[in-house]
Amino acid sequence: MKKLQVLLIFLCMTIGMITAQVTKVTGIVIDADSNEPIIGASVLVKGTTIGSITDVNGRYEITNIPKGSKTLTISFVGMRTMEIAITSSKSQTIMMRPDAQLIDEVVVVAYGTAKRESITGAIASVGTKELEKRPITNALGALEGTTTGIQINNTNGEPGSTPDIRIRGFNTVNGTNAPLYIVDGIPMGGSTNDISANDIESISILKDAASAAMYGSRAANGVVLITTKKGKSEKMRIKLATNQGFYSRMFPEYEKLNADEWMEAMWKTGYNSILSTPANAGKYTEEQAAAMATTELWDKIIYNIYNVPKDQVFDANGKLSPNAKVKPLVAEDLDWFKPMERTGHRQEYSVSGDAASAKHSLYFSVNYLNEEGYAKTSEFERYTGRLNGSFRPKKWLNLGFNLSGNHRVSNNTSSPYYYSRAMAPIYPVHAHDYTTANGDYILDANGDREYDYGQYQPRPITMNRNVVWERELDLNETTKNTLEGMAFADITFLKDFKFSVKASLYNADAESRGYYNKEVGSGVNTSGLATRSITRDKSYTFQQQLTWNKIFKDVHNVEVFLGHENYHYITKYLYAEKQEETFAGKPDLINFATMNDLTDYEDNYKTEGYIGRLKYSYDNKYFVEGSIRRDGSSRFHKDHRWGNFWSLGGSWMISRENFMKDIKWIDDLKLRASYGEVGNDGSVGLYGHMALYNLTINGGLPASYKEQNEATDIVWESTNSFGVAVEGRFFDRFNVSLEYYDKRSHGLLFDVSLPLSAGSFNGYNPTLTKNLGSVSNRGWELDVNIDLLKKKDLLWTFNFNASTVKNKIVTLPEEYREAGILSGNKKLVEGGGIYDYWLYQTAGVDQMTGRTLYLIDTEKYAVEKTEGKTTISSQYLAKVNGVDYTTRSSYAKKDWEGTSLPDVFGSFGTSVSWKNLTFSALCTYSLGAKVYDSTYHSLMQNLTADVKSLHKNLLKAWDGVPAGMTETSPNRIDPNGIPALDGYNSSDNNAMSDRWLMDGSYLMVKNVSVNYKFPQNICNKLDISALNLTLGVENLISTYNLKGSNPQASFNGSVSSSFNAARTFSVGINVTL
Repeated sequence: MKKLQVLLIFLCMTIGMITAQVTKVTGIVIDADSNEPIIGASVLVKGTTIGSITDVNGRYEITNIPKGSKTLTISFVGMRTMEIAITSSKSQTIMMRPDAQLIDEVVVVAYGTAKRESITGAIASVGTKELEKRPITNALGALEGTTTGIQINNTNGEPGSTPDIRIRGFNTVNGTNAPLYIVDGIPMGGSTNDISANDIESISILKDAASAAMYGSRAANGVVLITTKKGKSEKMRIKLATNQGFYSRMFPEYEKLNADEWMEAMWKTGYNSILSTPANAGKYTEEQAAAMATTELWDKIIYNIYNVPKDQVFDANGKLSPNAKVKPLVAEDLDWFKPMERTGHRQEYSVSGDAASAKHSLYFSVNYLNEEGYAKTSEFERYTGRLNGSFRPKKWLNLGFNLSGNHRVSNNTSSPYYYSRAMAPIYPVHAHDYTTANGDYILDANGDREYDYGQYQPRPITMNRNVVWERELDLNETTKNTLEGMAFADITFLKDFKFSVKASLYNADAESRGYYNKEVGSGVNTSGLATRSITRDKSYTFQQQLTWNKIFKDVHNVEVFLGHENYHYITKYLYAEKQEETFAGKPDLINFATMNDLTDYEDNYKTEGYIGRLKYSYDNKYFVEGSIRRDGSSRFHKDHRWGNFWSLGGSWMISRENFMKDIKWIDDLKLRASYGEVGNDGSVGLYGHMALYNLTINGGLPASYKEQNEATDIVWESTNSFGVAVEGRFFDRFNVSLEYYDKRSHGLLFDVSLPLSAGSFNGYNPTLTKNLGSVSNRGWELDVNIDLLKKKDLLWTFNFNASTVKNKIVTLPEEYREAGILSGNKKLVEGGGIYDYWLYQTAGVDQMTGRTLYLIDTEKYAVEKTEGKTTISSQYLAKVNGVDYTTRSSYAKKDWEGTSLPDVFGSFGTSVSWKNLTFSALCTYSLGAKVYDSTYHSLMQNLTADVKSLHKNLLKAWDGVPAGMTETSPNRIDPNGIPALDGYNSSDNNAMSDRWLMDGSYLMVKNVSVNYKFPQNICNKLDISALNLTLGVENLISTYNLKGSNPQASFNGSVSSSFNAARTFSVGINVTL
C-alpha cells in the first residue's frame, strides 16, 4: 500500500512538472479560404495582454505563459475570432475563416473607403474570393447573382464580349442606361475587357443617389467602382495561376423540320395556298391543286436531293413516296452547324507578385488569355500587364502610380447563326453531283470539296452565299493597344489634414480590318471589298482632393472632403473602303482598285466638377453624411452647362444602444435612409445643343444639309432617389438586409416635331430636342445569408437574394400623350413601362377553318356599317358562338401583354467547406418576364414565297376539322392551336401578336465549383506557400424550355439569331511561392 502511495505521488508530480513546462507555444495562422498565411493576426493568452503578432509567414511565438493559462485567443480583421487550447504540441496550425458579421468591413466608396457600419447609401461589394470562383474573361460577369438590384446580361457566347449591366431599373428612354465605371478612382477610358480579373481586388456597386452623387452628371444609372490589387506582403510573394476551360453552346438549336418533313410541309403550304387564294375560288379541283402544288414546289426549290426523279418524290396526297430517299452523301451534308462549330477552348496564364513595408508597396502582374469560341473563327486573344506602386519617403508624403497596358486581338466575323439557321434542310453545305446515285461531292482542282453557293443551280435562298465558306475566307479582325497611367501624391499636414493630387492619362489605338472575298458573300457584287478603320482614344483626368478628419472626445467624428476634377476625352476616327481586289485573300487596301469611301472626324468631350462631402458620427452609433457636386459638361449650351447634384443620408446602429444589450440574439441591427439627386448627360450627343450639318458631294461640288437643329435650352436628365433599409445579424448565424427604393428620373430628352415651315433635314420632318419626359423605378431588395452549420472543420452556408423593379413612364411630350410612341412590338405611354409589349390579340385557331382568329379593334372597325368606323369585309370575319372575330391582323385589337422586366429576380447558393475542401454552387432565377422570340416566329412562318427552314412545331399545324367538331362546339377555338400550313394566309395567320410572347421565367445553375487547398505540409515539401486546385462549370443548366432561345439575350425581351450562352468547364491551378 505504501509503495502504491509513493507511485501516485510521483505520477502527480510528473504531471504537474509537465504542465508547468508549457511556458512557450508556437504556431502558424492560415487563411482557410486561400490557404495563405495571415500577417498581423493577434494571438493572446486569454484574459491577459501577453501575446504575439503573426509575422510575414503567419507564424507566432509566445513565451512566459502564466501558470494555469489554458486558452489562446486569435483575432484578425474580417476573420472570426477563435479560441484554442494551449497544448504542449511543438507547433499548432490555426485555420481562420471569414467573419460573416460584416459590419466592420471596409468598403470602397466614392473618393475613398468607409466602414460598412457608417454607410448611409446602397452599396454592394464583391471581393477577390468571389471573383476567383468564376472562370470568366470579364470580371463584371462575376457580379451576376452576387448582390441585389443588379441585372446582368452575361450570356453572349462570343469571345471577348462584355457584359451589360443595369442597376435598379431603367432611367431613360432614348439615352444610355449603362452605369459609370471607375477604376482606382479614375473614370474608365476603355473597356472592362482591358482589365484582367486576376488584377482586381474588389468591385463596389453604388446603387443609389446617396452613394453615387459625388460622381454627379454621369451617375444616374449607378456607378461601378473597380479597385485593383496593391502590395500587401512584407516579403516578396509570387503567384502563378493557370485556367483551362472548354465550352460549347448552352442552349441546343431550335428543333427544325428535317428534309422529308420540310418537303411535305412545303407541299401542304402550297396546296392550301392554291385553294385559299380568292382568285382561285372554284377554279381548281383538289387533284389539280395537288398537281400544281408539286410543280410549283419544284420550280421554287430547284434542287432534287432524292434518289428518284422529281415526279416520283410525292404521291397524289403530297406525302413522300416510300421509295424516295435523300442521297446518302447529300444527307450527311445538310447540317450547317456542324462545320461551323467546335469545342471552344479557353486558356489563361498569369504571374503576379507583391511586396510591402512601412515605406513602400508594389504589385505587378502579367496575364495572357486566349479564347477560341465554339463558333469557328470567333477568337479573342489578350495580353495585359500591370504595375501598381507606392513610396513613402517621408511620414507626411506618400507617392504612387498605377501603370497598365493591354494588347488584344479579336476576330469576330458576323454571327453565323442567321444564315445557317435560315437554310432550308434540302440545301447542302457543299456542291454535289445529283446525277450520281450517292450524290457525289464535286471537287475543285485541288481535290477539295467545293462549297455550294448556287453556282450550279440557282437556289432561291442566300444565292451567292455560303456562311461556312465565307467564314473561312473573310476577315473581321480588330487589334487594340491601350496604355494607361495614373500618378498620385498624398500629403498629410497639421495632423488631421490630407491633400491629394491625382492625374491619369489613357491612350488607346484600335485598328479594324475587314475583308470580304469576291467569290462568295458580301464581296461578290463589288469583286471583293476591304474596309479599314482606325480609332485613337485619349482621355485625361486631373483631381485635387482635401480631406480633414477629426475625432473629438473619442465619440465625435467629423470628416470633410473637398475636391475638384477635370476630365477630357478625345477620339479620332478614320475609315476607308475599297473594292475590286487584285489578289485573293489579301486584305491590304493597296490590293483593291477603287475607293468607295474615305472619311475621318474628331470628337471632344469635357467635364469639370467641384465636389464636397461632410460626414459626422457620434459614438459609432449615429451617422450622417451629405455631399454635393457641381458639374459642367460640354454637351450642353454654355448657359445651361452647369448642374448641381447632392445627397443626404443617415444611419443608426440600433444594436449599440444600451437598451439592446440584454437582447443577446441580435448581434447587429442597423437602420439607414438616404435621398439624393444625380444626373445623366449620356442621353444627349456630344454636340446635343448645336445645329449640325452633314457634308456631302452634289454635282461634284461640296454640299451640306442640316442634320440637327440647335437646342440651346436642353439641360441634364436628372434622377432623384430615395431609399430606406434595415440590416442586421441575428443568432450569430443570420445576415439579413431589406431595402425599399424609389428612383424618379426627370427632364428626359425627346425629339418633338416642328412645323414643316421650319424646313426638313436629313430627309425627315424637322424636330427639336427638349426635356419633356419622366420615368420612375421602384422596388424591394432582400438579401439573406445563413450559417447553416458551424463546426471546427466544417462550415455550411446558404445565401438568397431577391429584387423587384417596377418601371413606369410618368410623363411624355404632349404630342405623344394620347397615342403614345410605337416602337416595334412595344409602346411607350404614360403609366406604362419602357419595355411593355403592345401586340395584336389572338383568340386562337378556328378548328373549322385552321385560321388564326383575332379580337376586333372595335374603336376603329365594325362588323356592320357604322359612322366613323371602317366596315370589315365579310371575307375577313368569323362568327364563333355569337362572337365576331377577324382573320386579318390589320383589323385586330392591340393591347398590353406584360413586360420584359421580371416581377422578381435574384439568386440563391450554398457553400460547404470541410477542412481544405470547399464546394459552392450559385443559381440565378427570374420570374414573370416576357420574351418575344423573333427567330422562333420566323421559323413558324410558312410563306409560299420563302424557302427557308421551319420549326418542328409546324407538324402540329391544323390539318382538317377534328372528329366531332361542329360550328357550335364550345371548344371550336383552340387557344394554343397552330394555324394551317397556308402560304396565302400565312402573313395574317402568323402576324406579330401575343401568340409569340413567351414566359421568360427561368432557373439557371449559374456556377458550380470545387476548390481543394493542399495541406501545408505538402506545400512545405514542395517549397511553396500554397497550392489550390479549382474545378468549375459556368452556365451548367437552365429550366427554360424553348430550345435555341435564350431568355437573357437582352433586357428588352427581344431574342434574335445571335451567339448563344456558353457552358464552360474549367480547371484552375494557383500556386503561391
